[in-house]
Amino acid sequence: MLKITAVALATFMLSAALQTAQANERKFAYTYETSVLPQGARELELWNTYQTGKPYFYRQLNQRVEYEFGLGGNLMTSLYMNYEWKTADSNGDLLNGDAVNSSSVSISNEWKYKLSDRTADPIGFGLYGEATLGLDESELEGKLLFDKQLGKTLLAFNAVFEREWESGLQNGATVTEGESKLEFNLGASFAFMQHFSAGVEVFNQNLLGAEEGETGHSALFAGPVVSYTAENWWATLTFMPQLASLENTAKGKLDLDEYQKYEARLLFSFHL
Repeated sequence: MLKITAVALATFMLSAALQTAQANERKFAYTYETSVLPQGARELELWNTYQTGKPYFYRQLNQRVEYEFGLGGNLMTSLYMNYEWKTADSNGDLLNGDAVNSSSVSISNEWKYKLSDRTADPIGFGLYGEATLGLDESELEGKLLFDKQLGKTLLAFNAVFEREWESGLQNGATVTEGESKLEFNLGASFAFMQHFSAGVEVFNQNLLGAEEGETGHSALFAGPVVSYTAENWWATLTFMPQLASLENTAKGKLDLDEYQKYEARLLFSFHL
């Protein structure tokens, strides 16, 4: 009897540990899932997003350090610092110092609330909100999160709305300009091994016109995603080339004015 009880207790503890470890692992780098950290659980998440590919020399690196913690009741929040570095040269004369370099730092606060579970319920559903504040820019972002676990396959979809404001000097006066973005993310991932998953992500971003809400720019990105989950950490990598401009539907036409040709994101997180 004691042996059976010990085995049952060990099984329960292992199951609980696995559920905790997998509570907020991300199978996608761009598409958010509904899962949240349990109460008291904490994670440190590191982001690196690299962008390149314009008619001229262009490199951009966005980095994020994110501290996440679970509040209980299917609610979690996080605080993070963002760093953006960019270098561009439309004259093609980097050696003579014509490149324009810029960088910026901002802080963000994220909240996520899970309303239904992707395994126990017909579909997982969650709400996401984020606010960002920088020295010369600010942003509000909201997401509707949907996902579903079908055996070893995970499907996820996000509908995202962003509003950004940027301030700068113009003719000696401070001018603030705003723009809105509408995004749609779709991901599918299959766990083909105990720790490995692989799949595809699709990302569509639309820059809305400031006056009448018309779509000024729209581009479609898609690419492979791979993820690895260990006992106390996980990592996810997605490569996202731009496939097409949805505003200019000419064959092979890309929108390289607003967007870039290639983008990749690496996430690394470990439990604290």
